[in-house]
Amino acid sequence: MSPDLPYELDQRPVAAVVISSQLAFGSVGNNVVGRVIERAGHRVICIPTVMFSNLPHYHSLAGGALDDGWLGGILDDLLARAVLREAKFVCVGYLAHPGQARIIGEWFSRVREVNPGIQLVVDPAMGDDDVGLYTAPEVVEGYVKHLIPLAGAVTPNNFELGLLTEGQDGHSPEERARSLLTPTLRWVAVTSAAPISGPGTATVDTLLVTDAGTRLVKTPLVESRAKGAGDFFLGTTVGALLNGCGLEDAIADAAIATARALAGGDPYFSASPPTA
Repeated sequence: MSPDLPYELDQRPVAAVVISSQLAFGSVGNNVVGRVIERAGHRVICIPTVMFSNLPHYHSLAGGALDDGWLGGILDDLLARAVLREAKFVCVGYLAHPGQARIIGEWFSRVREVNPGIQLVVDPAMGDDDVGLYTAPEVVEGYVKHLIPLAGAVTPNNFELGLLTEGQDGHSPEERARSLLTPTLRWVAVTSAAPISGPGTATVDTLLVTDAGTRLVKTPLVESRAKGAGDFFLGTTVGALLNGCGLEDAIADAAIATARALAGGDPYFSASPPTA
């Protein structure tokens, strides 16, 4: 047992930190991303930006945003415990307000001082083509100002990509995604890269854009009202990368696994663990 962490039953190093929404009942945000990475064999710390009873789609909803002092204090204590020196990823999803982006961005800059190799993956959970924006418009600026400049990767859907690349009307999803690349932001994975156009649509596009090129993954369109597909995609991708999978294969496998989960056939949500 580590002499620095004598109270911890789990002595594995932390591989990833997930900062997103958390529900008492529901399969979105931390509930999905953290679980999927854990099932891939890695220790995860999950920090809520909001704590809700369930999705807001139901007729009642309890809870709200985490207090800024609590969020900042939790993040500070992770640094004080020195438990992030071996972590590979920080994943940021749903934010309640733009101030959370500032708090997380300032904290991540300090994390990189003790762990220069850690990568920030931003899943800008802001809306979708079918429902539009489901967070405050100011949150878009929060992502753009405080998190995207620090990110190594971004995983928006088609609607969110448009918000991140405002003013590029008429440009293709690939062109918009490529405009986000910088010497530090190395890859963009766009889920539902083209809007679902109608009942004749048979596939969903997932687009990976890097300096080296573009990879398009097509998976069957699954009619589903379930939420959390983007979270499942993110968790599966990060879990695969932590297990040594190459980026293109990780993205392709995550797209396929997400379609399978929407169809109700993914082992991560079954009673038995997946078999080798």
